[in-house]
Amino acid sequence: MTLFCRAILFLALSCMLAACDSRNNSLGSSNLPAFVSQKGSVYSITQGQTRLDISANIAGRISSLKIDGIEMLLTASEANNLIWGSVFWSSPQSEWSWPPIETLDSAPYKVSLVDDRIVFTSKVDPTTGYQFVKSYGVNTERQCISIIYSIYNHSTVEKNVAGWEVTRFGPQGMAFFPQGNTESSSGIFYPLAVEHVGDITWAKYDVTKLTRNHHKLMTDGKEGWIAYANAGKLLVKEFADVPVELIVSGEGEIELFANVERTFWEIDQQGVMTKLAPGEHLDWEVLWHTRTLPASVPATLGSDDLVNYVRGVLKGTN
Repeated sequence: MTLFCRAILFLALSCMLAACDSRNNSLGSSNLPAFVSQKGSVYSITQGQTRLDISANIAGRISSLKIDGIEMLLTASEANNLIWGSVFWSSPQSEWSWPPIETLDSAPYKVSLVDDRIVFTSKVDPTTGYQFVKSYGVNTERQCISIIYSIYNHSTVEKNVAGWEVTRFGPQGMAFFPQGNTESSSGIFYPLAVEHVGDITWAKYDVTKLTRNHHKLMTDGKEGWIAYANAGKLLVKEFADVPVELIVSGEGEIELFANVERTFWEIDQQGVMTKLAPGEHLDWEVLWHTRTLPASVPATLGSDDLVNYVRGVLKGTN
């Protein structure tokens, strides 16, 4: 074969591979469920007045959440790095330290459709042996967005692991959740200031209470939810409550983190610590409920009306 022919063959193969990669991140609008739209590598899920954007080229991460047109998350345009949106990690962090694993946290994911769900699948990380799958759908009965996270163990050893959803917001707003039974910890960071009113823990982003250090809270929750309120909008993340004995050692079922630069904070929850033998996987569902708050429900720290409204959302009465 001449050098010229070899060059032509190489170019043809390159184009075929590029086309395959492109198809992996693009399904075509004609194949999508009615609640999903696509623009390039970004897929949008619409549920009522809520739109959730997912970036296939950046690990199938949630890049935007808009309620009645109001952005709730810290977006890429507000960050100078990959610390934005809502991401999925494995816990404990001690297994991979920092920064997050590129294959799982920021590399492109393959896109597919399974039944009425849009599914994003990572490659296998050679260091941990993990492969992540993120499946998004709409729960019409509950009027919310359903996210199922899966961790596959492709390593040759048993793993003790839990799912960990990390949701980032700008430096404003308020988080609250029912407090569990364990003592709170801040790990290696400064404690994040919170207030306890009844059985609810409240954390309002207040720059005057932050020193020149990272601040963190790790604790146990109960009832299986954590909420975030800002600008008259509400996000409630619902998940299976984790028994104290199944919280990953050195971690928390509920975790809050505020960075030293005072540019964002994270509102996280973790799932049950699970033993995964080689070839096994875990599934963990998180439901995202969104609302525009009624004028009669004040988004103020310690508000019983706000807590009761959230519990009504979870019961299906609000």
